[in-house]
Amino acid sequence: MPSLRTHGRLESAVTSLVILVVCVALSGCGPSRPETVPVRGQITLAGGDWPAAGLIVFTPFEPAKGFPRRAGRAFFDPQGHFAAMTYEEGDGLMPGTYRVAVHCGEAIGDMESGGRSYVPAKYQNPAQSGLELTVPTGSGPVEVSYDVPAAASGSARP
Repeated sequence: MPSLRTHGRLESAVTSLVILVVCVALSGCGPSRPETVPVRGQITLAGGDWPAAGLIVFTPFEPAKGFPRRAGRAFFDPQGHFAAMTYEEGDGLMPGTYRVAVHCGEAIGDMESGGRSYVPAKYQNPAQSGLELTVPTGSGPVEVSYDVPAAASGSARP
């Protein structure tokens, strides 16, 4: 018959093993995230390059069934090439329909003096831009292109 001392060690080892298994099971491989679809493309200014790099903001208008409402973004280079992201660089967007806003400009002086935008005001607001994107559920990579007209004469564009 095992001694109380051996029984105590066995109980302690089993308890430690159970705790280890529970910790591993709970930690998994990180937080579970909904599916994202790679979205890449090009955005041009009046059919050409931009004077500087910029940002596209994808505001969810109608998420696909079963998906949360989560915005995405994409930084574009002066040639307008971009890859959208939701959580991390290049992971894409969740399925659904998005309204799109575009930001590109340069800072002038300090925060109070504002800056210079190369984007007409309409395209800086996702509700007014008229730019949309639908990302289908379970689809492969999505390629998209947009063209933003140049700002009216007398604008801040150099």
